[in-house]
This record gives sequence, C-alpha cells and structure tokens, in this order.
Amino acid sequence: MTWDPNTHYQDAAIAEKYDSVRFSTLPGRVFNGLERRALRKAFAPIDRALNVLDLPCGTGRLAEALLEDGFSVVGVDISAQMLEVAKRRLQRFGEKFRTRVGDVRELGALERGSYDVALCARVLMHFPLDQQVEFLKGVAALAKGTVVFSQSLSTPYQRARRRVKKMLGHQDPAMHPITERELQILLKGAGLREVRRYSVARAVSEGMFVVAEHA
Repeated sequence: MTWDPNTHYQDAAIAEKYDSVRFSTLPGRVFNGLERRALRKAFAPIDRALNVLDLPCGTGRLAEALLEDGFSVVGVDISAQMLEVAKRRLQRFGEKFRTRVGDVRELGALERGSYDVALCARVLMHFPLDQQVEFLKGVAALAKGTVVFSQSLSTPYQRARRRVKKMLGHQDPAMHPITERELQILLKGAGLREVRRYSVARAVSEGMFVVAEHA
C-alpha cells in the first residue's frame, strides 16, 4: 500500500474532490447507481424506525440513499474533512442526519450497542485481512442488531477481470479483495454470521454487500 487510509482522507483538498474524482465520469456514475441500488436492497427489510450508524461515513454518498429511504443516520468518520462535505451534502435532511468524528478502534469498546444497525462500506478492502477483522469487530460491537458491510470478492472471474483492467491502465478497485474462505474468517472474527448478500453488478464489479447478524 502506497498510502495510509487512516490519514489520506484527512486532507481537505482530497475530501472536497473525493466524489468528483470517483463518480463524475460515466463509469463512475453507473457504478454509483448500481452500488446505491444494492445498498437499498440490503436495507429493504430493515425497520425505518431504527437508527443507523454509517462508519466510515465519508462524504455521505451512501448515507444519502438511506436518508432518502426514511432512515435516521449517524455518520462517523476518522476524517473531520470528509464529514464537513457530508454535512453540506445532506443538510436538507436536518436532524435525521448527524455526524461525529471518531475512530472505530476506540469507539467499539466504549460505546457497545449504541446503535440499532450499522453500515460499514468501502473501507475493509483497504486493509489486510487481520486488520479487516479488527475493524469490522469494532463496528459490530457498536450495533445491537444487523450489520451491513461491503467487500470485494476475489473469484477466478474477478481476478481475470482485474488483470485485464490493470493491463488497460485502470486503477485496481480494491487493495485486499477476499475469497469465500477469507470471508468466513472475517465474519467469525467479527462475531457475525451472514444472512444474505447482494452483488453490486457481478459482471462488471467484484463489490457486494453482506447482511450479517451477531452470531
């Protein structure tokens, strides 16, 4: 890894440009739509009266989809700069969206069970598996019930697709995609069991949302 995800997004310039860099192109807009659709499917059975922790919240791109669907969301992120973008983006939702700066490595032990549901999106694949386990374990500790997290699944097809993208000069979509066996290690280490999963778009993306409960 050539950059540290714990500090990279604390740069205000990077935070301000995050969405435009990743999601303003045609492929970016298509992926954004597909990912938000998969997220909504993952949350469809969940009671709208429950409060949702979004950690890391980033610029609020996925929190926006949940707020539009009627959820109340607390966005937590290690980067105050990313949260400033999220607050501007989502100010129309008023008190339905709140933010706080926090590190999951500290919050998991201090605020166990403070939220009904937790979303952990677009972060685990930046870390090796042992660090993924610790991160997700911290998020799971904060949730009383359902935990929804995103991951990049490494399959023979997806590995071949990644090689082609690399040859074409595209940026790798994830530093540490995981296999099915590693997914089971991740779930067990975080004290979770899988309930269902939703692929973002299997033909063009290795991304998926896993819906899990406490084991």
